Amino acid sequence: MYEEYWKLKSRPFRNTPEPAFFYPSKAHEEALTKLTYAVTENMGAAMLTGAYGCGKTLLSVVLISQLGIRHAVASCIAQPNMTHLDLLRTVARSMTEENLPSVRSELVADSLMEVIGRALRENGRDGKHTVLTIDEAHLMDSQAVLEMTRLLLNFQDKGSFLLTLILLGHPELSDRISGIKQLSQRIPITCNIGLFDRDDTGGYIKRRLAVAGRADNPFGDDALNFIHRNSGGIPRRINTLCDVSLALGFAQRAESIDANLVMAASEKFGVV
Repeated sequence: MYEEYWKLKSRPFRNTPEPAFFYPSKAHEEALTKLTYAVTENMGAAMLTGAYGCGKTLLSVVLISQLGIRHAVASCIAQPNMTHLDLLRTVARSMTEENLPSVRSELVADSLMEVIGRALRENGRDGKHTVLTIDEAHLMDSQAVLEMTRLLLNFQDKGSFLLTLILLGHPELSDRISGIKQLSQRIPITCNIGLFDRDDTGGYIKRRLAVAGRADNPFGDDALNFIHRNSGGIPRRINTLCDVSLALGFAQRAESIDANLVMAASEKFGVV
């Protein structure tokens, strides 16, 4: 829509997890280093927490993209009211193409664990270590489901884990897991990513514009200050404010973007 006007090759502020747009803030770099260590050193499990829209999913996508061919990747998303059998079926489906029951009443934990174990061992025979990410893990709010994630770590061979489990979720996930000692003790690596400060907000916007093909920044300092205040430093909200501002700036044929334009865009597009 506005790419040609702003001399961009693509839209820089889409809320999709695209590794090319990853911004290495100090917190994000530290979390990526920890998760990479958990995988490469076969530590069994790790947990990444952060507020809604802080870039947890993108960070996990970046991690996976850096792992290379020696790893088999499986991923799933937790759902509200998920049972332990739902979890096992979701994990099994992410690892294999075997036909699995679609009706809850036909699910059997032992059979699903056998399917998962078989997939893990096949990956191992192929020289690949399995990495399993569970996104939105804070939605796993029953002890039975969380206990099942612990049992996944029982898949081992000669003292080595057959998979690395990475849990991604909101901060309440950490509190929930800390209440289950058997599980928390088996997650040696934990990290949290917080909100951007003002400098990170500016650096983040500049980075995404550069990746999209624009070297200079059309957002003035007053616009950046406004965006930081009104986004709370949350990358997803920063994206939305910047996107609608570029759209309105294009419509108004603006040469640059100031705070008044960002304010008008947020009102016009209903960004709250």
